Amino acid sequence: MASAEKKSDGGAVKSNKVASKFASMVAPKQSCIRCGKAVYATECEKSAKGDAFHRQCFSCAEPTCRQKLNHRNARTNPGDPEIYCRGHVPKMAAGNIGPDAMNMMRLKQYSDMQKKLNKKATLKAAKYDLSSYGIQGDIQSQSLVKDKNENKLDSLSEHHFPAVLMDANEQYQNELRDRQALLEQQQKAEEDALFKKFEAERREAATEASKETELEWESKLKGIIAMLEKNNIDETEFEKRKAEARKDYELRKSQILRNKTIRVAQKQQRETSALVDRQGDEMLKLIKDQKEILAKDMQEQLEDAKNNATGDTKDEKREAAEWLDGLGEESMNIEEVVTGIVGTTEAPPPRATHNPKTEIMPDEGDDFFNEVFDNHVATVAENEQTSFTELVHILTGPFMDDLSKARAIYRWITYKDLNKIDFCEGGLDSPMGLMRGIKYGTETYHTLFKRLCSYAGLHCTEVNGKSKSVGYEPGMKFDGNAFRNTWNAVLIDGEWRLVQCNWGARFMVINKDKDSKSQDSEDKKNIKYQYDEHYFLTDPEDFVKEFFPNKPEWQLLESPLTLEQFEKQPLIRSIFFHLGLKFKQEYEAVLDASETGGVDVRIMVPQQIARDTAFLYQLRFIDKARARDVEYRGVKLDRFVYQSMDENEVIYSVHVPTNGEYYLQIFASKMDTTKQGQLTSMDGVKLKCVCKFKITCSGREEKMFPLPPCAPGEWGPTKASRQFGMRPMSHPKGVLIAENNLKDFVDAQFDDEHLRVKVGFPVEGQYGLDIYAKPKNAPGDQPLAHACKYLVNVTNVQNIVDLGLAQLSTALNACMGNWGALPDINKYSMAPQSHANWKVKSSSPLTVIYFKVPHNVVLTAHLVKEPDENYHEHLQIQREGHETMRITVNGLRENGNYMLMMFARFHSDDSTEYNNVFNYLVRFGPESQQKQELSA
Repeated sequence: MASAEKKSDGGAVKSNKVASKFASMVAPKQSCIRCGKAVYATECEKSAKGDAFHRQCFSCAEPTCRQKLNHRNARTNPGDPEIYCRGHVPKMAAGNIGPDAMNMMRLKQYSDMQKKLNKKATLKAAKYDLSSYGIQGDIQSQSLVKDKNENKLDSLSEHHFPAVLMDANEQYQNELRDRQALLEQQQKAEEDALFKKFEAERREAATEASKETELEWESKLKGIIAMLEKNNIDETEFEKRKAEARKDYELRKSQILRNKTIRVAQKQQRETSALVDRQGDEMLKLIKDQKEILAKDMQEQLEDAKNNATGDTKDEKREAAEWLDGLGEESMNIEEVVTGIVGTTEAPPPRATHNPKTEIMPDEGDDFFNEVFDNHVATVAENEQTSFTELVHILTGPFMDDLSKARAIYRWITYKDLNKIDFCEGGLDSPMGLMRGIKYGTETYHTLFKRLCSYAGLHCTEVNGKSKSVGYEPGMKFDGNAFRNTWNAVLIDGEWRLVQCNWGARFMVINKDKDSKSQDSEDKKNIKYQYDEHYFLTDPEDFVKEFFPNKPEWQLLESPLTLEQFEKQPLIRSIFFHLGLKFKQEYEAVLDASETGGVDVRIMVPQQIARDTAFLYQLRFIDKARARDVEYRGVKLDRFVYQSMDENEVIYSVHVPTNGEYYLQIFASKMDTTKQGQLTSMDGVKLKCVCKFKITCSGREEKMFPLPPCAPGEWGPTKASRQFGMRPMSHPKGVLIAENNLKDFVDAQFDDEHLRVKVGFPVEGQYGLDIYAKPKNAPGDQPLAHACKYLVNVTNVQNIVDLGLAQLSTALNACMGNWGALPDINKYSMAPQSHANWKVKSSSPLTVIYFKVPHNVVLTAHLVKEPDENYHEHLQIQREGHETMRITVNGLRENGNYMLMMFARFHSDDSTEYNNVFNYLVRFGPESQQKQELSA
């Protein structure tokens, strides 16, 4: 028997021998499981359970195999100390969970439990790291410190109480699993009967729908026959009308059946939920009974260990007894140990949650949860289990705490692809059993989550209420049964936490695999489900942004919201919380615009991700007549929104163009910093909606002009910094104020490190300055990408440049009533090449006009919709060849008359004045309408 040494006050070294039923806990023998001989540290290999082997003995136990193993590929089997290769492990549960995963999982459970229990401990237990479980070497013993009497004991053993916990866990979990399996068989008989009842109800609903519509069909057919006899309709016409009536009948039948099926499914969901509630209570009672047996048995064993502790002297007997007593009563409280194994037995009423999710969940970079944990869940999900008992045992068996068990279940539900489950005919006995209920709509994800939690010893309930789900828009009222929803509350370490499995599993990613050869299974292979971590244990103050329970206590808030307060909150989606965004102030869902149509929204971004987070927006009309319009009077609506980022604050300044109602939708995404310096790091970035507002404007008095027609997106240098690593040296904000002008409007100078842009302005007004860039090592033919833009407000111009007829207001006054070629056209040797007639009719949104324009002539143009709407954005002018210009009118949507005015000047002219040379009347609309108007 191993011994422990300690120094007495006199400095002499004495031996302390301890013998009890827990001898392996205090000083386990280091004997090889395979050959039985002594194992020394230098030649020791450990299995996932911590059993010792010689390195030469560390091989598959199957006599016909004897494959050499290591800690990564060795498999174990519950109740069996031997190790196996993957191909010969007797039980799938052990074979599917690699020892590396088991070691790290159990290590985490022990570490968490030690932290919790050592808060009360008088005798501190040893600490364990990866090396403690054979991952990096032999177990390193650590001293146990008895704080109460300040007596120090040298290391007694390589394995302390956690190893015994695992043994007890396996022993009692195996017994518990057997009892659960027996109870599940009894419950399954009820489930089978209920499912057969459901099938009968659906058949009955289909029969009723057929009978109901059959009477309508017979009546309709009689009417057609009567019409045939009365009006002498020929047989061809009769068959035509009969086919049309049959089509209406089938559509009507389908609608009736769908409505009946929905009502039946809702009723069956309620029945299934009630059954799972009752069966869950039965399962939890079984676990409670097992807990009481376990607690009693463990207490007796500890008492027996104390009574049988032996030693050479009375002092050694007393010290061993005190040490075991410390384990049993102080360091390892039996109730806490049992709770860690089988869970909490009594559920408290709902009350406010005090510990935020960030305090109980590991960091996002935790390798255990991101790799080992999720890999374990994936392994289980990719295999089939024949019962819920087996599933939950394999899924949660490696874990001892509520959090890990609940997350394993959540991840399994959000990972599992139900489309791949084989629901064979007569499949009540097929793998996954009543899981078919989800496929056929009789069982929901939240009901399944509740069921699996009961098998894991977790208290879970369903919460009914309303949600801001698909179809909900900001400002809507929750009337009637619209937007009903159900989610879960699960008890974690004595506190209720909120879970929404349906929303956590609703994201899909299309996997574009060009090598996929099977067309039949292509859809299933190309769809991958992504889970949303936000909806697992969501903090109540965040959860209530999207979900409102019928019972206010299930908000889990100190001060619950009213339904009116819930409705007034902005529409917020999970990405808002993932990115850690915050509103700078409280906003309501409906924002009232000022007299100038102005509304401001400001969002704070965490400093550490501000530089790498991209934002975008969309402004749209609400009324159905204009819901798809992206423009107002030829101007894109996005030009009425100013977006910029000032340090870690995103600013949206909206000035709507006219009275009405609008939706402002804001999108965001964390960008991949490894793509910095590419043509555009927006490639592959999927922007997701973070929030949405309704804007109402009814008292707008002033005319609001749009922002300059620059590249879409944010203003200011932040984009250039994010995508190209450029840094502003002089103007860090997106808006500039200018009070002077230069001879040249734009002058850019660039050296190896700096870009200097000088801008002059011809007249007062608002201008947009776009800056483009590309990496130095980019190919020569690679186009420049938009880097950033500035909004320049020019308030004082000393030397105004006369732009003459190039100004729209002046051009309209000078050109009105003058059509076709004007006298100055000969001055510039210009002539139309494609459209000599000044009247142009078009039913297509695209019109192309070619004009002869010598190379020494500058051509510009205006496009105006009657009477004075500027459609300049729909006009493009390009030179094609030495003396040909291509004028393109594109994107017209509104029917009506448009005036295309063309102006010219010589390159050599000192003046910037342009002369009107040709005017077209473009009539856009349906061809029949144009003919009628032209003839009139």
